[in-house]
Amino acid sequence: AGAHPVPHSRMLSRAFSRIARRAPAVRSWAAEPVTPRALVTTSADGGFVVHPEDYEFKQPQFTRRRGMGIVHDPIVNKGTAFSLPERDRLHIRGMVPPRELGMDVQTQKIIKGFRACETDVEKHLFLQGLQDRNETLFYKALLDNIEEMAPIVYTPVVGKVCQQFGHLFRRTRGMYFSSQDRGQMASMVYNWPHDDVQVIVVTDGSRILGLGDLGANGMGIPVGKLSLYVAAGGVDPRRTLPV
Repeated sequence: AGAHPVPHSRMLSRAFSRIARRAPAVRSWAAEPVTPRALVTTSADGGFVVHPEDYEFKQPQFTRRRGMGIVHDPIVNKGTAFSLPERDRLHIRGMVPPRELGMDVQTQKIIKGFRACETDVEKHLFLQGLQDRNETLFYKALLDNIEEMAPIVYTPVVGKVCQQFGHLFRRTRGMYFSSQDRGQMASMVYNWPHDDVQVIVVTDGSRILGLGDLGANGMGIPVGKLSLYVAAGGVDPRRTLPV
């Protein structure tokens, strides 16, 4: 509730159509389903079942970034999981701690820190900070602990976060379109850094979980929902756009 299309905004619709037309013919890394079944499904007892065998990974993601551009880009950053040859090729040797720790070990550390948080909002902010610096590790931890973390990333905790969104704001995510942008929306979409957008979740800020009109503070809804789409549906995070 609260995240839905905006059928009455023709300019916004045209803007989204323009995003879709920007999709390149050649795609880089992506997790594509090889069967119709989702990566995460619901079991008969109401729990979650993970099906990693249903997904295959294509060629690695290519990037022109080097040095601190790699470390500061949450899409390609792997923390201490970079091998020594990778660190040399990407010019990040010395930019991260020298010991190589795989994603499984890093995930164990994240789970420990997550469970040490005292409130649900603190847990949400903990995961948000992880997503802002290392999306690979964020989705690894989320997928491995989907039943425990999904309510923190999205409902019901995201409602509390949206109520305090302005005070908890750390890093911008998504795009904001307002009445001040009339006539400019179609050109604004070119400010978005990724060309191949395939999934867009839109909220107008109203009807957020029965909390009323939260305005721009409702951005937590599309951000949280798309995080679950990526983790449970195998969508490439670079191909999502919260609005």
